[in-house]
Amino acid sequence: MDKTQETFRRKLGRRIEKLREEKKLEQGELAAMIGRDKQFINRYERQGANPTAFILVQIADALGVTPNDLLDF
Repeated sequence: MDKTQETFRRKLGRRIEKLREEKKLEQGELAAMIGRDKQFINRYERQGANPTAFILVQIADALGVTPNDLLDF
């Protein structure tokens, strides 16, 4: 993985965590909203996210933001 991709993944993971915490959601709650398990969200937040477009839209919808808002870092 190149440096640019690694940086993107880390920033997106942190952005997901920040928005989730602003909504006062636990990882398990967010995961349930998109039909995943807590480890899925934890992996995205801690190891960096590189979601498909579909998952990106699911996460954004669950957090009540647009995909653009999710990527605003």
